[in-house]
Formats: sequence, structure tokens, C-alpha cells
Amino acid sequence: MKAVVLTCDKYMPFADHTIQTYEKLWRNNYFTYRVPYNNNYPQSIKKKYGDKIELIKTESPIKATVLTLLQDLDDNEWIYWCMDDRYLVRIRDREAQEVYNLVKTIEEPQICSFLLIATKPYFHTDKFIKKDSKLFTKSGLVLYETVFSDGRVISSSWRPQFVRVKIIRRMFESFPDYNFKAAEMNDFPKKKLEGEKFYVPEKNLVIVGESTHRGELTENCASSFKKMGLEIPPNFTVTNKYMLQGKLPYKVAGFEFTLPVKMQNFITSVNRWYWRQK
Repeated sequence: MKAVVLTCDKYMPFADHTIQTYEKLWRNNYFTYRVPYNNNYPQSIKKKYGDKIELIKTESPIKATVLTLLQDLDDNEWIYWCMDDRYLVRIRDREAQEVYNLVKTIEEPQICSFLLIATKPYFHTDKFIKKDSKLFTKSGLVLYETVFSDGRVISSSWRPQFVRVKIIRRMFESFPDYNFKAAEMNDFPKKKLEGEKFYVPEKNLVIVGESTHRGELTENCASSFKKMGLEIPPNFTVTNKYMLQGKLPYKVAGFEFTLPVKMQNFITSVNRWYWRQK
């Protein structure tokens, strides 16, 4: 399966970092990472990942980049959508792999997306999920259809997910033709067609970190670079923003548990302090 990584020459270190987190934390993934470049062929990244990566030369505007990445793919092909601004921190890799296995069996073309991250409260209430419309993985993990299936707007379009090519292609084809900035995409309409279905797991499967905030490197991403043995890009200032999405219980000897909020905050503070010193 193609994992489409949206990036550009300037942000190539973040694409490298994102891919490395997937390779380290989701070791049995079946992805081939499709990565764009503009002027500078990233030879070191090709050497690092070999056949696990496809480097595609594109024009620099975001719209042209995405449409070029998808141009040879069928509308109904499944891809894994992972932008360079969302890297893996933790994952329930067994359950995520089962979602992948389920996706590969889906023949109904109206089923279009499976999120791995379920953080917003509405994904856990009857108001926003259809309890009577669900799918199951082999181990029994439930994936619920969301009420956004009934609307005309795509939700959670930048989050990591299994998605059909037609959803991403149509979304970017509808964007303006001028060379817009990435932040502007949040305000662009993202329309879906009637009958297209979107699913979310009953429990969150990943924690992801945001790589940058307003053009600066987040503190959490800087820490992750250090943990991964990567050099922090010299042309980025490190901000004190600490931006993670999703929560997962800890697991020791097969037993899962959740720490009290104050204890979790304390551990996070110690972790932040430690990596600032490295």
C-alpha cells in the first residue's frame, strides 16, 4: 500500500522523521512511502529506506504536488495518508495492522476512510457515531461509521488514515489554483459526495505529534528528533509548544493501566526537561 507523505524540499527532514517513527513503531507495516521532492533529490533518504520509498519529482505548489503524487493511482485505490506534520509517538500496532487487513478486504466503493486516531469527544458519543453501522476486525475491534457520512463535508482530513485516492484527489482538485500556504487549507471547503462512508475505531489507536507550529519546530518534535538520532534542522527555531494528539494506556506485562492526570503531567514535565538538556 502507498503511504502518501505530503512534504516539500524545505520540510524533507520532517518527512524523514515521520517515516522513521513509522518504521520503528509499526515494524510490520506494508507501506511503500510515496514522497515528493521539488528541486533537490534526497539521495540520503533513498539510500536509508531503499525499496520502502518512492521519490516523485513535483512542482512546489501544494495542489500540484498532491495531484502529481496521485496521478497514476486509481480513484478507488486505498492509500495511507500521512503528512510530514503528524509523526508517530505511540501506536497499538497489532490493532492498527488489523485495521489495515480489514481495509484490504473492503470492496464497497462507498466506504472511503478509516481513521486510526479517535481523540475528539464526539467520536465516543451517540450524537456523532452510528452505533448500528459498524465493521469488525478479526480480533473484534469495532469501527463505527460516523455521522459525517451523512454530511457534505470531509472531517479530520489531515489526520493519519486509510483513505481512497478519490477523496484526497477530489479535495485538492477543488482547492484554488494559486500557490497557497499550508495553513490556508484549513479554511478551504472539503466536500464529499452523498453516500460516502467514514469510519473511526471504538478506541484510539495512535498518539501523534505535531512537527511544527507556525513555522517553528515544536518542542515535542525536537525531542523526538534527538531520540531518533536525527539532526534538528538548523533553519528552524524550536518553540516551547508541546503538541500531542491522542491518548493511550500504558502496558506492562500484558496489563494496561491509565495514570492519574497529575502523575501523567508530572512525567511529561520531567520528560520535557530531560530532552531539553540533551
